[in-house]
Amino acid sequence: MGGNTFGLTDRDYAVLLLGDADLEAQLRAIRGQLHQHAQADAALQDDIKDLAERASKASGEYGMHLENSWVDEMHGSVFQDAAHSASAIGMLAPLLESLFVGIFGGIRDIEAPVRPVTPTGPRAGAISDKKFWDPHYVLSATGRKDKDLLRGIVQLVEATGLASQMPADYVQMLGAIFGYRNKMLHHGFEWPAAERAKFEATIVREGWPPNWFDRSTTNGETWIIYMSDVLIRHTLTKIDEMLDGIGAFIQARYP
Repeated sequence: MGGNTFGLTDRDYAVLLLGDADLEAQLRAIRGQLHQHAQADAALQDDIKDLAERASKASGEYGMHLENSWVDEMHGSVFQDAAHSASAIGMLAPLLESLFVGIFGGIRDIEAPVRPVTPTGPRAGAISDKKFWDPHYVLSATGRKDKDLLRGIVQLVEATGLASQMPADYVQMLGAIFGYRNKMLHHGFEWPAAERAKFEATIVREGWPPNWFDRSTTNGETWIIYMSDVLIRHTLTKIDEMLDGIGAFIQARYP
């Protein structure tokens, strides 16, 4: 991690680009909420295990009552997991979106008076367009504007030369995060069967690691799809790496 005579790290430079947005406080709040989710999940699993043990030792009506309670708790755990998954994606996806909007806005604001980026690729011909620095859009030299957050981020990263400082799999990670966010936003916990099948096909087509998503099944078919702890930890790690890379980019370009 780089630094300078003022003691600022690469990450500090990246955070400064975001202006008034307190990214560090946001990340602390997200990690705290995720920790609470983990504690609630562990407590529920302990309750389920306790009910199972008590039901195995009981008989008669009381045994049936315990068994029914165990079934109810198992069913409820499916939806608690879904709620926690929705909460996680509802925090991480907007954070990533606002991160890139803020970073490119910050670069835009310091470019002109210092040392302009010389854009490359298909976005290069659109630098005079007011949407050039908006990652929600994919631009072309002919003036075409398509709204696509993932492609817009990637195009801007490549156009500005920031690509060399990004984690190797950042596009995959962003695609998985934004793709899952869209499904949860539009379909809630229980997606229509066709949407589940589409998402399963997308995982394969995009080459996302299988352990990025967990599933509950019914009758052998996917029922509810969850963002796994593996993907959550991976995303938080990549956010740290991206901030370090973005800060290094800024320090090297504007000494």
